[in-house]
Amino acid sequence: MSALAIAPVIPGTVSGLSRRLAELLEQSESEGVQSQLPDATREQATGLVEALRRRIVRKPDRDHRSLFDLDDRLIELMGLVEEAADIGGEISKELAEEIDTYLEAYRLKVDRIVGYWRWQQSIADISSKEAERLAARKKAAENRVTRLKGFLLAFMMARGIKKLEGEKSDIGMQRNSTASLAIDDPLQIAEHFFERNVRFSKTELQEIVYQLTEGEVRRRLELALQDGWEVNGEAIRAALVNGEAIAGARLVTGSHVRVR
Repeated sequence: MSALAIAPVIPGTVSGLSRRLAELLEQSESEGVQSQLPDATREQATGLVEALRRRIVRKPDRDHRSLFDLDDRLIELMGLVEEAADIGGEISKELAEEIDTYLEAYRLKVDRIVGYWRWQQSIADISSKEAERLAARKKAAENRVTRLKGFLLAFMMARGIKKLEGEKSDIGMQRNSTASLAIDDPLQIAEHFFERNVRFSKTELQEIVYQLTEGEVRRRLELALQDGWEVNGEAIRAALVNGEAIAGARLVTGSHVRVR
């Protein structure tokens, strides 16, 4: 009995590996190999079967959570907190106590807590970048539509065409329902049509109002003094930093947590 020709197993496609395995088995049968395959042939057949298995068996999707040291219980607890926030409710006393109990064991679980923190931060960072990318894509698409409309309008107006007809769609030129304002020469427009926003502190505006004579302008400014005012936090901060005492305000140095 002649020896079987043994060829090395070379990585290939599923069909190629299957064909090689079939040829190997057919060769062993045609040469009268009985009961069992020789060791060399059996080894090669085993290699082919293993190569086929690796290509046929689908690899599970990678779980990006495996990049972090996570704790399923912490994920579950934070999920319950998120559910309560979504429905506008408050965290129950029992849930708050359970979270507090979990954090109490920080010496054993700090790595898991940091893992959850970094996992969520990575999701936030990825989502932020994706939102920026989609916003830029949206703006670019809108700009292309605007430019196309401009080209179409110029094309149709230059040729006196009111409608372009296709097999399934048509493009029509229609007058706007509201007239647009066109300023041809600002220097010819009367001054009472000009205005600008000017910022005054409440004290400054009060001083201006008190010096005005009775009339429409004074009445309007007096109404403006009544409400709509907001605290200028930056001005108060600057005064406090410079050592000025501001009644009703103070600088507070808080605390925050961070990962090292």
